Amino acid sequence: MKQRITLVVAILVALISTSQAKELQLAGLFADQMVLQREKSVPVWGWADPGEAITVEFAGQSKTQTADADGKWFVRLDPMPASSEGRTLVVRSSFEDRVSKVEGVVVGDVWLCSGQSNMHFRMAQVEDAEKEIAAANDPDLRFFTVDDQFSQSPKANVSGRWSTANSTTTGACSAVAYYFAQGLRHKTGVPIGLIVSSIGGTRIECWTNSETLATIPEAGPLVEKWSSISPEEFESIGVIYRDFQHQRDRVYPQAVKSAKAQGAPVPPAPKMPKLRCHDCPSALHNGMIAPLQPFAIRGAIWYQGESNSSQAAAYEKLLPALIADWRRVWGEELPFLFVQLAPHRSIHPSFREAQERIWQNTPRTAMVVTTDVGDATNIHPIRKRPVGERLALAAFALTYNQPNQPSGEYSGPIFDSIAIVGDRAVISFTHVGEGLMVKGESLKGFTIAGEDEKFVPAHAVIEGSTVVVTSDGVSKPVAVRYGWAAVPDVNLYNQEGLPASPFRSDAPAKSRN
Repeated sequence: MKQRITLVVAILVALISTSQAKELQLAGLFADQMVLQREKSVPVWGWADPGEAITVEFAGQSKTQTADADGKWFVRLDPMPASSEGRTLVVRSSFEDRVSKVEGVVVGDVWLCSGQSNMHFRMAQVEDAEKEIAAANDPDLRFFTVDDQFSQSPKANVSGRWSTANSTTTGACSAVAYYFAQGLRHKTGVPIGLIVSSIGGTRIECWTNSETLATIPEAGPLVEKWSSISPEEFESIGVIYRDFQHQRDRVYPQAVKSAKAQGAPVPPAPKMPKLRCHDCPSALHNGMIAPLQPFAIRGAIWYQGESNSSQAAAYEKLLPALIADWRRVWGEELPFLFVQLAPHRSIHPSFREAQERIWQNTPRTAMVVTTDVGDATNIHPIRKRPVGERLALAAFALTYNQPNQPSGEYSGPIFDSIAIVGDRAVISFTHVGEGLMVKGESLKGFTIAGEDEKFVPAHAVIEGSTVVVTSDGVSKPVAVRYGWAAVPDVNLYNQEGLPASPFRSDAPAKSRN
């Protein structure tokens, strides 16, 4: 009888232990159809019971580590060559022989794609969307869209799913990221994985580590504003804003349509709440960047700035700080490619100048100029193919050392210096490639100033690798500007078809590539 009682107790203890055991879990990025980074050590991690021995098997490798006191386990696979062969990543536990499998895993290059609405802008919204999506059929172009997640403290995990590019899935992919990946696929031939972590209307401070923001005085007022927000209030702010978005994007348009159909007055638009999590410092770093680290990636592309466009000087410190922080955490000088803001009536030219300075002063970065693909009245221009393709071109030059231009050029002309020769201002450029060219009959967008510092429209012509700028009313020029407007009307390119960046020769001194 005593033995039977002992056996029953043992069974009950085992059942209780089993019910309390943690599920064998991988981080959310490790899911079917994923892409692992080639030619780098590949971290793989997840959660189990404390002390549980975890073995990860992939491509002939087997790595074992023990879960720590919090249940987290972490292994590193050795560097692997690219492979389009869909293989299985197996995770085995020493407890109860628990097994988890990730199917269809390929090895190639993984890029983090982050920013606000113009990065989040999806293929379903682009120019000729139906045609573009119908043509999408590349099983080695894969994307993982990180589900929205705002947080006041770093999260451990993200949710989302990997998709292969086809006519069913591609409409949901970031358009800039998709065209970028297309360009990489065309030239490298290896699988490309995109981790798209972006949300519209968000400030750069939202994507930046709190410790990093603490070192930037310009971020102080915003940090202070949010420092007293309790977790409960933070959650309430999120609920209120999500309701506003629903009213703005779904309910209100239908109400307007109905009112017009009935000949009734159009109802007032919903009012935006005073506080949005989109402005909360570090909220998206905590929710949508920190949980990705240190997943092995090739580099990052970034399209953001509209929400900070009135603070050019501050942005000139904030973006380099974000870049430095991501590089520190990932443990290498990751290539970082970003987009200069496109023409729009709300964007002051000084912000584009700040972006160019960031590029010139931050190693292993590149900037894509978009003066020819903007929309004065729509801050979300639908022409995203040139943006993605130019990012890919920069990636070849910066990361792969395989530029696809005969000259090896990846940028349009960049202002270098001004020389005054009588009544002529002679402008020299870097990144002229095979030479300068004009798209159209004559150059547009140049203004010139004399000693009175009043800028007037100018006549500009290409002479060799320079542009000569004059005006009948300016006999002693001192400065020249190009595209110095919210919506520049410009047409200077290099022979590679890449547009020149707007500039002012009277800008404060800066270092140049």
